Amino acid sequence: MARINSNGLPFSNRSSNASFLYPIFFTIIISMVLVQLILLVKSYQEGPLLSLQKSFTTSTILNLLVVSVLSAIVLFILFRIRKISDKTAAKALIALFIEGGMLAILLFGKLLFISLGLETPIFLIFVAVVAYIGTYFAFLAFVDSLSQKARNRLFVISSGSLGSFIGLLIPILPVIGISIILAITDIFLIQTAFFQRMLGDAKHEKIIIEMAFSTNEWGIGIGDLICYSMIVSSTSANYGILAGSLSLLFILTGALLTMKLTAKQRQVPGLPIATALGILPSILVLIL
Repeated sequence: MARINSNGLPFSNRSSNASFLYPIFFTIIISMVLVQLILLVKSYQEGPLLSLQKSFTTSTILNLLVVSVLSAIVLFILFRIRKISDKTAAKALIALFIEGGMLAILLFGKLLFISLGLETPIFLIFVAVVAYIGTYFAFLAFVDSLSQKARNRLFVISSGSLGSFIGLLIPILPVIGISIILAITDIFLIQTAFFQRMLGDAKHEKIIIEMAFSTNEWGIGIGDLICYSMIVSSTSANYGILAGSLSLLFILTGALLTMKLTAKQRQVPGLPIATALGILPSILVLIL
């Protein structure tokens, strides 16, 4: 989470005390709705989560991981060797992110249609529609033809769908472990200014603005949004809607506390406080 404006300068204290909570709230709500929709229609013959996890083969998960890792490596190499401009690389990342969000929606659709016994041409129509929408908006993002409002909305939808898919597919203990690792990594990257040193302050600020849900007063990284939705969707899937709602409330509280810190610092890692509070309900249930 960073307080940045369009000129890469620190913000004043004019920002609304709670307006930045809206994208976090709606991202998490999307993830919870997707999870609960699947759990409501899914056959519980082997238990909901076990049945869901068996709906996808190991090869499917490995393919997703390989594609993600290879994409990150290629883009990192391109950044380093400067074969493409930083702005082009940022637009490519945004396009890939939007496509990833649409892919998660497709996979949720697959689960839903299978659960309802509707493996018919209707599913192919659903695939065609979602694929077209995802490709269309990814293309607009790559050619820089999306308005800030449209891009922010796509960030919320894609973050919610990706986070909920990960939270539903992965058991709760790995989700907690991943969340802690991401929070520690977030602290490291902010404190060491790793990307600033690699790209330079000016280019780093521009990319941050491109890759965040941003307004004229503040910005929230899409990685933060994915992590928040992953935590709440996993908590909701494993321990029920009440535990998930409590996790949501704790994350919003942590995000509010984090935002308060930005009055003193230019950039603040968005994950540590909110993540620590968000995983607390799951940890308490595991202990008790």
